[in-house]
Amino acid sequence: MPKISNRTSLHISIGIAVLFFAVCIVGLFILPGLVPMLIALPDNIGPRDTITSFGRGLVMAEAYLVVITFLTADVLLFDLLQRVKKGLVFTLKSVARIRGVSWCCMVLCVLFGCLGYYFTLSWLVSFLALFLGLCLRVTKNVIAEATEIKNENDLTI
Repeated sequence: MPKISNRTSLHISIGIAVLFFAVCIVGLFILPGLVPMLIALPDNIGPRDTITSFGRGLVMAEAYLVVITFLTADVLLFDLLQRVKKGLVFTLKSVARIRGVSWCCMVLCVLFGCLGYYFTLSWLVSFLALFLGLCLRVTKNVIAEATEIKNENDLTI
């Protein structure tokens, strides 16, 4: 596997974050047409024709909440990448950004868990969001500890 420089990797990550933001913004506008198509798709249980109009409204509301949560996480990640670009990795603000993204993953876990009532595959996505949130919590704890050690070392001369 070829190794790319940290600077190139950072720029690729920033580019992907910007692209993801644009896709989410477009997603906000196409959800009204996309959600009914997803509801109409059959799965291993059968078509979802039995979803009431109230249920369809709930699915639509949850779809918007999912996209808004993704946008929030993306903005936090973009800000974190900008902080990394400036060399501000081991700071309390960077730790807060990672914490925020982990909470977004936990919110997504709950949202997809609720969608599991209608879409069985959502249970898998919910589990994956929970696992990613847990990984980010561990990373946040490691970065927080490193930040504390860095702050103590900065005070020692």
